[in-house]
Amino acid sequence: MILGHGGEIYHLARKLGLKPGEISDFSSNVSPLPPPEGLYEILRAKLHEIESLPEVDSFSLRKALAERFGLSPESFFPSSGTTEWIFALPSIIKPDRVVILGPTYADYEDAARRAGLPVIYVLAEENTEFEPPLSKLSETIKPGDLVFICNPNNPTGRFIPRKKLLDLIAAHPKTHFVVDESYLPFVAGDQESLLTARPFPEHVMVFFSFSKIYRIPGLRLGLLATGEKWKEKVSEKETPWAVNRLAQIAGEFLLKQKAYENKVRAFVKEEARKLVLELQALGFHPFPSQVHFLLLRVPGGLSGRRLKDKLLHGHHILIRACYNFYGLDDGFIRIALKDTKENQKLLQALADTLRDLS
Repeated sequence: MILGHGGEIYHLARKLGLKPGEISDFSSNVSPLPPPEGLYEILRAKLHEIESLPEVDSFSLRKALAERFGLSPESFFPSSGTTEWIFALPSIIKPDRVVILGPTYADYEDAARRAGLPVIYVLAEENTEFEPPLSKLSETIKPGDLVFICNPNNPTGRFIPRKKLLDLIAAHPKTHFVVDESYLPFVAGDQESLLTARPFPEHVMVFFSFSKIYRIPGLRLGLLATGEKWKEKVSEKETPWAVNRLAQIAGEFLLKQKAYENKVRAFVKEEARKLVLELQALGFHPFPSQVHFLLLRVPGGLSGRRLKDKLLHGHHILIRACYNFYGLDDGFIRIALKDTKENQKLLQALADTLRDLS
């Protein structure tokens, strides 16, 4: 799925005859706060380094990752975003089946289909507020399966505590688990990450994204982390110069910004509390979320796609319609928090649009 994700402001701006900056983007799940102070300055100071090739293996970034999370530098495989590894892993692991805990990010299924693998979904349900069905997942998976778990999950915002996840993983030692922790920093510090679990489970791989928490999706920086079992096979699929030089520099700087991560978590907690109350007053049903985005049931049986189109054309506001998440329908939308002023702008636009559609 090339089109159909959130954050497609360039594509939509071309269609609407707008500049990308004229669209208020609530569809992209990035930090509501600007990137950490000092990032732009260090990138400007290092801009001349684009005149040379980047580190072929991103070793300095790997070393910084090892210092933060405690694994060896060789355990980390930086890339131009996690998408590269999502699509590579099914062909590397060669599982019997791919099992996906959903509803969730569509690229996991797309990657499995591209590799010619059967896909089984274990779905959280609306009547349980999309609580992850771990017991059902445990009953479904078999030895030889590859299991994708997004934690916290996109688009539901639900989080599985590390202890519960480790119990599930330990109960299935012959199953391959891929855990996407792209949104974990919005919930907790490193103590909840599988990257700091000891011993690190050998049949687990973890995705880590710089794009979301640090608000740098345009730099395209993510990684895959593995234990000893898969290092060699993953290394065989690694491409030279997989990360551009500015992204390498940014990554080393951002890994030290724990105070910024704390600031984002505190802002999200307070702003989400207020936003949920105001959305409920408009008739939306926000499902419980531990992160900075909210899955909403649209009031009055309205179409999420129609609401999205009305907001985009009438107010130049972009939200995420969720009809193309397997397990959801056209009555769902997802919004990501922005700053307080922008959030109030969204609420007013929603109120006006709902009135027009009623």
